[in-house]
Amino acid sequence: MAKESKNGASAATTEIQTITRDGQEFTEVKEGLARILVPFSAKDAASKKPNDVEEQQKVFYNPIQQFNRDLTVLAIKAYGEEVLAKRRPANADKVAKRKREKSDTGGGRPKKQEKIESAEGVAFTADTKPTDTKRDGPAHGPRFTILDALSATGLRALRYAQELPFVTSVTANDLSPSAVEAIKRNAEHNGVESKVNATSGDARAHMYSLLTQEVPDEGSKNKHQKKGGPKPHKYDVIDLDPYGTAATFFDAALNAIRDDGGLLCVTCTDSGVWASHGYPEKTFALYGGIPVKGFHSHEAGLRLIIHGLASTAARYGLAIEPLLSLSIDYYTRIFVKVRKSPAQVKFLAGKTMIVYNCDQGCGAWETQFLVRNKKSPNKSGNGVFYKHGLAMAPTTDRFCKECGTKMHLAGPMYGGPLHSTDFIKKILDGLPNVPDDVYGTKPRIEGMLQTALEEFLPPPEDNLQSTKEDEYAAVEPYPFFFHPTSLARVVHCICPDEDSFRGALRHLGYQVTRSHCKPGSLKTNAPWSVIWQIMREWVRQKAPVNVSNIKENTPAYTLLRLGKKDEATKDEAVKSESTKDAERDEVDKLEVVFDKKLGRDTSKKGLISMSTHNSDGVSAGTGQIEISDDPSALRREEVVFIFKRSPGPNKPDSYDVVTLREETKEQETFFTFLQANVPNVSQSLLDEFLIKEIPEYLQSGPSRHVHVVVSTGSGTGLALKFYNLVLQPLLETRGLCALDPSAGVARRSIPNTYTLYITQNADSVRDFARDLGSTGQDAAVQHTVVLLSGDGGVFELLNGRAPVEGSDIQLNLPSVAILPLGTGNALFHSSHKSVYPKAGSPEPSPLVQGLRTLFTGKAAPLPSFKAEFPPRSHIVNAEKSDNGLESWTNLVSHLHGAVVASYGFHSQLVWESDTPEYRKHGAKRFGMAAQELLKESHAYNAIVELGGKDDSQLHKLDRDRYAYILVAAVSNLEKTFTISPSTKPLDGQLRLVHFGPVSGEKTMEIMMAAYDGGKHVDMKWIGEDGKEERVGYEEFDVIKVTTLEEDARWRKVCIDGTIVELPQGGVMTVKTEDKPRLQLLVDRSVVA
Repeated sequence: MAKESKNGASAATTEIQTITRDGQEFTEVKEGLARILVPFSAKDAASKKPNDVEEQQKVFYNPIQQFNRDLTVLAIKAYGEEVLAKRRPANADKVAKRKREKSDTGGGRPKKQEKIESAEGVAFTADTKPTDTKRDGPAHGPRFTILDALSATGLRALRYAQELPFVTSVTANDLSPSAVEAIKRNAEHNGVESKVNATSGDARAHMYSLLTQEVPDEGSKNKHQKKGGPKPHKYDVIDLDPYGTAATFFDAALNAIRDDGGLLCVTCTDSGVWASHGYPEKTFALYGGIPVKGFHSHEAGLRLIIHGLASTAARYGLAIEPLLSLSIDYYTRIFVKVRKSPAQVKFLAGKTMIVYNCDQGCGAWETQFLVRNKKSPNKSGNGVFYKHGLAMAPTTDRFCKECGTKMHLAGPMYGGPLHSTDFIKKILDGLPNVPDDVYGTKPRIEGMLQTALEEFLPPPEDNLQSTKEDEYAAVEPYPFFFHPTSLARVVHCICPDEDSFRGALRHLGYQVTRSHCKPGSLKTNAPWSVIWQIMREWVRQKAPVNVSNIKENTPAYTLLRLGKKDEATKDEAVKSESTKDAERDEVDKLEVVFDKKLGRDTSKKGLISMSTHNSDGVSAGTGQIEISDDPSALRREEVVFIFKRSPGPNKPDSYDVVTLREETKEQETFFTFLQANVPNVSQSLLDEFLIKEIPEYLQSGPSRHVHVVVSTGSGTGLALKFYNLVLQPLLETRGLCALDPSAGVARRSIPNTYTLYITQNADSVRDFARDLGSTGQDAAVQHTVVLLSGDGGVFELLNGRAPVEGSDIQLNLPSVAILPLGTGNALFHSSHKSVYPKAGSPEPSPLVQGLRTLFTGKAAPLPSFKAEFPPRSHIVNAEKSDNGLESWTNLVSHLHGAVVASYGFHSQLVWESDTPEYRKHGAKRFGMAAQELLKESHAYNAIVELGGKDDSQLHKLDRDRYAYILVAAVSNLEKTFTISPSTKPLDGQLRLVHFGPVSGEKTMEIMMAAYDGGKHVDMKWIGEDGKEERVGYEEFDVIKVTTLEEDARWRKVCIDGTIVELPQGGVMTVKTEDKPRLQLLVDRSVVA
């Protein structure tokens, strides 16, 4: 349930409302059972002007971390229930024993020296009280304490206190005094001030301070406490959730956690360090190891962080056991159990590995443990023991034995299991019993845990007698994972589908599963020699390559065995060539069968996490990938296309039906990409959706290059998620593989490939367009651009596109296919308006329609216009800085657009709402900013002149004050907001919508009429002066708008969402362009 606040915000499974407390206004945000009070900043209050912001919020609520918080509560619940179930019987035995002792002795001690036992068996003299009664909790149950070391608002601590009934005390610490005040205020607001103890100071100092309490006074020692046992003041659970790395807190936390199985929860958000090869020196400084370069870098990052924890713990004789280790979006979340066990610490070196990585060649890796933990029979022969010895010299050569490329070193890193299957099962078993309205991310938690559970591959069989130390010595025999796309990229072939690849592995007797870290990943116990043999057979049987294009001394040349004598290993000392040839012959004899049925994943479906960083702090949601054979599950509005499979020998025809289901639940978007192979499909569906082959504009080659551009900043930040969970696997099913942006012209010309660009900043799309076909051999090549963006992406392509001198501009126009992932998506909705079904009929989502057009559309010239500005005009935008909001400026003389040019209410609305705080609310941000503007109802002092192509014949409109001036090149600014009802898709005609100064109520009435099918056009009413007023609607080719405003705030014009500030008296001239700069992929009915 979500309640609208003043600013219209809502969050997944949160209630948001505003309250007043002690004369100060707060936003109350409810997550789980907790409620936090967030002080209103100027930006959040709808009654204040967005551009008058002087300070940001003092404390914040980050909804994208709700998954982290929900998961942590459930993990601590599973851990705590198990731990307390073991402690309670022990406590009961101790209490009964002490009662017997007291009855035997008659209680003859002096009163002052008589000892009183707490519920945990901790002793105090009668004249001594526990130092922290809140932490000790009630006398009737065992003590269970949690430290939220970096608490901020205290939200985690509040949830622990209310959702975990066995918790007796939660300490919420923060360095900021204002945060500590907020924690106290929130604890009181939730009625848990007796359970939540707020402390101020450095978290490390707080945790180290517990060391001073390790040796209690002689008179208060507990004779029943075992020597070296856990200290009662240490925490049962410590939660480390900093911004960035948690490595600086490892040592302190390990000194403050119970050493009889305490739970340490760690978050690290510095993925640019542990999952990237750009800062190896920093990774080593923080975690004691070097990162991996490659597709599997996120799992390596998990292992580096655990290595940092384990090596720190080992110095104190502590051993850690990872219970759950997850790579989620842009961060890791790790749960480890800590025990005092010098015997177990001895095994750590044998569970620490280095990695030899072929990151510039075929992607293979080899691992080597630093020490051998060797299991051997004892002298009597009736038992076993472990010996710890030196490891042998390198397990691999300097060169990859598969492709001959140089190997790079990574690690040391943790080489043991990442998860405890028992712990994951315990959480999963409890999930059906937790309420959905409290744990809003429960579906994603279930999917993530299920996928993590499926990662387990059984180790090689151990024929020796089992012992308790086997658990200490356990290692991950098959770490890391790969993706078929990466393999196909190396040998320049069509990418094998996942079912075929899994089927080939299973047919050979190997096991294969997946990793939670990346969608589409494969994890197997097959060696790399077998994996590459499968790829060679794939090339031979299914996807032949043009070997003439493969150069000698490249990984592909070696892997495909194209030379007379394969020198893949370059191993000159260890083995003879005859031995290597014999081993290679054994692999080559393997019968590889691409059995899709055998490879089909029939395990319980799981949700797969998106790897993205949403800088706006809004939850990007989860995704789901399903495979189904049930034709009855098909819905016409969800069908993307149908592809007929080629029948095999003695096999009937069958069809691949590709569908996409898109659901939004409480601001969390779910994508279900489904490919169903069915024996028959209704003729009506075949008539509408059957495609015979990949369209020509998606077929790369020497004369055409295909590009996919993912605009990560568009809309609410779903573009990368959609690519990872829908578009990438969809393209792979059609045999299309991604290339790195650095790929040269030759690689881009390889069939069945596309170049993937993921934007890094606001200029990325324009930079891409500037280089598109601008120079050299690439100048004569046609380009198809699949754009995961909104109107802003097309705008950047228009303005970055450089005309090629001496080339046929029509022949070389890039063809753009839009997958609408912006806010309004005006160009997409306007160009597809005629395709949408009539009201009352089920209609496809915009993304389904976008995918249909991608595979069945036709390119048509995109009409555009040019807006010219006077000197001293500049582009303005709002960006966050350390000191609040600041503007950055760029001088501009002209811009090209395809959607809208406006001045007045529309341009002001776009400007006022285009701030980080507003953008995270998507299309809702316009309504939120409009409330303030409608109150002011500013009348813009301007001159408007219209004319035909000859701009010398202009006529001035009969008014000098305006509320609204909008030049429309499209019909709809949103799917249901029809601003120009006469505009047809791609008709190239500019139309002006305008009206004079009116009240906020009248402006709202006009806008609502636009939502009602464009009924605002020619609306009439009687103005305050008694004259008839109307909404003007004119066609033109040239328009000049002169702004006479003195205040710079009211001199903003908008071109396709980009804001330009004009000087006083400045003139904006907008005119149609004779020649198109781009082609737009549209439904064929639009250009029929």
